[in-house]
Amino acid sequence: MLEKVGNLADRWSDYTGPYPLSYKRDVVWGDCDPAGIIYTPRILDYAMETLEKWNREVLGVTWTKLTQEMSMGAPTVRVEIDFVDAPKPDDKMVSDLRVIAVGNSSVTYGVIGHNGQGREYYRCKVISCYIARPAFTATPVPDVIRRRIDAYRRGCGDI
Repeated sequence: MLEKVGNLADRWSDYTGPYPLSYKRDVVWGDCDPAGIIYTPRILDYAMETLEKWNREVLGVTWTKLTQEMSMGAPTVRVEIDFVDAPKPDDKMVSDLRVIAVGNSSVTYGVIGHNGQGREYYRCKVISCYIARPAFTATPVPDVIRRRIDAYRRGCGDI
């Protein structure tokens, strides 16, 4: 497994910004209830889509490659969401990702959703844990991934 992880350094270039990484999308009618207010679970979808983009662009590895090529995983083990304001259809949603903490095998992310002009919609905290597959046991965050996380945190001014 570790030799597969080490190949990350050879296959992808380092992330160069912007900091923090943002995921932009429009709130569409299908994300909302008949009253035109976003369904609660869609906010988690927005946060997870942001995290997926971050994995691809910052870490240089998709969840599919992590599981299928590297025999690892990074499942979500805890989520907290604070709803600040309810976005409606046609609102612009910008989700920014910060790394709050890195443990031995876990990473805690903060995703803040806003309209890009100061109106905040949500704050989400996501905790993921790196695992070895097929055993599904916790494993340390690989060094090459930890280095990319630390570089991203420095780019954000968080360390």
